[in-house]
Amino acid sequence: MKKRKGQALVELALVFPFFLLIVIGGIIDFGFAFYNNLTLQQIVNNTAKYAAYNSANTLQTSQYANSQKPKWWDGSFSVYPSEPKEMETGGKIYRVAISYDCPAYTPFYKIMYKATNGTQYIKLYANAAYKAPEYLSSYKKGESK
Repeated sequence: MKKRKGQALVELALVFPFFLLIVIGGIIDFGFAFYNNLTLQQIVNNTAKYAAYNSANTLQTSQYANSQKPKWWDGSFSVYPSEPKEMETGGKIYRVAISYDCPAYTPFYKIMYKATNGTQYIKLYANAAYKAPEYLSSYKKGESK
């Protein structure tokens, strides 16, 4: 049996680009998805706080959330504000949920997501609840402490 010099190197040269595509592509796509998820959570936190401090209705809350969306986001961005709920302990709580379809950036993962989910987007969700400060409510009514 003859020794085949360089066989392993040739096999590595054939397989390594696919390995890099999967690993580097995954780092890029999931890195962007993680960054977008953090951004989405900050938007929903700010929106819930805005709604609580301004006693905003659902339309105002949706408009505020849409104004906070980064301009370069091209996926579907949906805001789901709920009506404020009275708490048993006093005050109102404002809840907001937002979803965003984060696109895949590398061709390999676009194809993989399309084959498994039917879409080339990673669905991201975030929600937040914020209680309207009671001192704000009493201040708006003209009461002073």
